[in-house]
Amino acid sequence: MDEQRVHSADYRLDQNESRTNEVNITPGLNANQDNHTVTFSTYGNATQFNFTREINSSDSGPVPTPHITDVEVTSGTVKGESSAVANVTIANPSKQLYSTKLMVHTVRTDGSLYPASVRPGDSRTITVELLDEDGTEIAGEARLYTGNMSTQEGAIDQVEFAGQAGSDTSTWNTSYEPVRPTWMDDNYEYENASYEPPLDEKLSRGYDFAGVPLIYFPVALLVGGIALRKLR
Repeated sequence: MDEQRVHSADYRLDQNESRTNEVNITPGLNANQDNHTVTFSTYGNATQFNFTREINSSDSGPVPTPHITDVEVTSGTVKGESSAVANVTIANPSKQLYSTKLMVHTVRTDGSLYPASVRPGDSRTITVELLDEDGTEIAGEARLYTGNMSTQEGAIDQVEFAGQAGSDTSTWNTSYEPVRPTWMDDNYEYENASYEPPLDEKLSRGYDFAGVPLIYFPVALLVGGIALRKLR
């Protein structure tokens, strides 16, 4: 089914004998395709059937697709440095292998991108680096998709979460929303009114020097310049 094996069986038929068997091909449907091919093959013979079925990959109904099953906000180590992280677990109940990608945004993380393909019938957990302060309450969202994050085509799943290291993380499903990634102009920034950062930190886009938000440096230079003019 769509180039993936969904059923295999051995039969012994005597002369003039026939047998009928029903095979569920739904788990083999590739949700990213509109045209599908079913291939039946025996030793030395093969037959194909083609049909068209459009599937909404982010709301695929009975067609199984990869999805995010859990998000845990905790403390971890990234490149040898301690950091706040989100452990995102993804399951793939289908017979298809999707080239999925995972993008995580939080209030203070513009976007962490990871390859996230999961073998058919398996699951995996991806540790995502977050730029939020370790040990604090962190809110964000995780998107699972193929193709481009800025289009609905290839959308798979989207989950919001909130929690902190040492306590339970709350998660809830949301409808997939295409957004502009961090490498594009006017890129998307996650917002959550309950976890809104201070105005100075927001204007500095999370950057600081020695713990001081960058927005204060041009202000300090401006005030210093005005003071010098008055002393002259």
